[in-house]
Amino acid sequence: MTPTLETRLYEAVARVRRHWRGTRLMDGLEPGVEGTQALLDVARIYRANRLEIGRMRPLLGRAVAGLFFDPSLRTHTSMEVATGRCGAHFVYLQGGEGTWKMEFDDGVVMNGNTAEHVKEAAPVLSSYADILAVRAFPRAHNRDETVIRAFAKYAGAPLINLESALAHPCQGLADMLTMADLGGGNFQGRKIALTWAPHPKPLPQAVPLSVVRAAILGGADLHVACPEGFDLDAEEMERVHGFAADTGAKLTLTRDQASATEGALAVYAKGWAANDREQHAELAARYGDWTVGDAAMKSATAFLHCLPVRRNVIVTDSVLDGPKSRVIPQAANREPVQAAVMLSWLL
Repeated sequence: MTPTLETRLYEAVARVRRHWRGTRLMDGLEPGVEGTQALLDVARIYRANRLEIGRMRPLLGRAVAGLFFDPSLRTHTSMEVATGRCGAHFVYLQGGEGTWKMEFDDGVVMNGNTAEHVKEAAPVLSSYADILAVRAFPRAHNRDETVIRAFAKYAGAPLINLESALAHPCQGLADMLTMADLGGGNFQGRKIALTWAPHPKPLPQAVPLSVVRAAILGGADLHVACPEGFDLDAEEMERVHGFAADTGAKLTLTRDQASATEGALAVYAKGWAANDREQHAELAARYGDWTVGDAAMKSATAFLHCLPVRRNVIVTDSVLDGPKSRVIPQAANREPVQAAVMLSWLL
């Protein structure tokens, strides 16, 4: 007898829980190799049966509070849709606008423009919602993760990081699912290229570091290409090395974009800040030829980007509008992976 959808879903969630008992998704490494693969299995079940799951409403009566301190299109929409389709209620909160401006430092005399401390806000929200989801990335300090770490410290409910300075774990899970689709089910041993591309703003490293984590967890042959002065965070890169031994992943760092992209299953382009942020504008202009165009994609299978993307700055129109672009299905995969996390915690 063929198992019912409900049975398959519960069994897949049980596999996640055997490998991952935590209730914090901060950088995407928490589920480990086996837990991550189990999460992707839940995501695949959800993706293939969204309407049926919508009718099942497996999380009926649950609530998720999303607190956004920064703009969002895909993250907000995919979280709200996934929550609603599972039968739960999503509460959208815009940090500092429509809510009290929040303080995150301890020992502060709050006689300025902050009216509420995270010490009260996080546990209060935890008393209402079954999951908290927070998006806050810095504009000035590349490693500043004050907001998400404060919520992790004081929240009593499970917590999803919806992007911080150094991590975008839900994007990383969506990228893993997309690359596995490209590889026919997995991308073990396949060449993945992550290339820096010019951007006028000094962006945080959350997405590129999450791409690295995703590729290593999936056992890829990862090639990271960036010009001098744009190296990824050394401490975070060192952390992922321990997983490479478990997955058979390889990591190559290069200054040569062409060698990195040649023959790649996926070319993932992303801009990020120069190591000396004050020199970012000058250096980004100097390396304008790192825009991903047809030459970089000649022997590659697919182009990926987390979106939003600046056309003809990060990537040319011909690539983004061409047959190798997979940015739309990549973005669509945000919904099933986020549903998988929520189902694994609450089902």
